Amino acid sequence: MTTWGIFVAMMLLVMGLVLLILGIFAAYFGSGKVRTFGGVLAVLGIIVGFLTYLLRVPLGIQVTSVIYNGLLYLVSAIVGAVIALLIFLAVLLKS
Repeated sequence: MTTWGIFVAMMLLVMGLVLLILGIFAAYFGSGKVRTFGGVLAVLGIIVGFLTYLLRVPLGIQVTSVIYNGLLYLVSAIVGAVIALLIFLAVLLKS
């Protein structure tokens, strides 16, 4: 696996997922033009996700390993941030 391929795959996967979620959110809660815009965003998110699936061979990656590693990195980053925040709050409240 190349680092560049992992970067592009992760970027496309996250972009597609966020576009899909925000599009559904805008289509459900919006009205008028916003609802139409949300539908377009949701479809665009599906297209980007499908494009990522098609590009897996030229990028030299396995999408499942990228998803697994991405979730692992995300969870570890959140745990690290929470620990740092707790240390900060402990120091702040002690003084």
